[in-house]
Amino acid sequence: MDFGLKGKRVLVTGGTRGIGAAIVDGFLEEGATVAFCSRNKDELDARLASMTAAGHSVAGSVCDVSDPDAYKSWIEGAVQALGGLDVFVPNVSGGLGQGEEGWKRAFDVDVMATVRGCEAVLPHLAATGGNIVVIASIAGLEATGAPTPYNTAKAGLIAYASQLGEVAGQHGVRVNTVSPGPIHVEDGFWGDVQRSQPEMYQAVSERHSAGRLGTTAEVANCVVFLASSAASWVTRANLIADGGFCKRVQY
Repeated sequence: MDFGLKGKRVLVTGGTRGIGAAIVDGFLEEGATVAFCSRNKDELDARLASMTAAGHSVAGSVCDVSDPDAYKSWIEGAVQALGGLDVFVPNVSGGLGQGEEGWKRAFDVDVMATVRGCEAVLPHLAATGGNIVVIASIAGLEATGAPTPYNTAKAGLIAYASQLGEVAGQHGVRVNTVSPGPIHVEDGFWGDVQRSQPEMYQAVSERHSAGRLGTTAEVANCVVFLASSAASWVTRANLIADGGFCKRVQY
């Protein structure tokens, strides 16, 4: 299927590691032009060199999305460099912090960076009939123990995206969410669990119908689909990419 993404201009926050890196790769493979950001200059430079050598049209910049002024400046500069915008993917998360600082970081990075980013790109997307794909998590849908900043922030993003989609739809802009389940990233959370708590990792793997965790590419495929013309009649949806990890009836 032709997803109709060739030449589309895509903005992704956090494109050097894990799911964010796979999302960037997915759009590039479809022929899109991508701009992404990262806080780590060394990782960003390495990614850019690799993708440019492969002949992709890509740009990257160092940016901390929790810094409102720097973040908005990066967005406007990237959109100008791209010559417009068709897709925005707010992907960066503050992680699994605890305590009051963890709550503050989850609000600043997961929630407010998404809100600020969406507000900044909406005029550009309205001009092109573009769309937004927010990266949330099943942690915002499933009870997984004690309350945590990460789970609460992800639940807020799902609600925000749905409500934003109602308003943005009046301007021809679709808004959807992808909520991944446990995804294996070698240098990420589940990679650490596999090394330090193999019994827990195996138990979580067995909860999936396929007996394994998901891959970053499998999540990226969902994002690419929702951002494409193949999903032109899909908006305000939360696509759960969890390999059957959640056992409740999905509706």
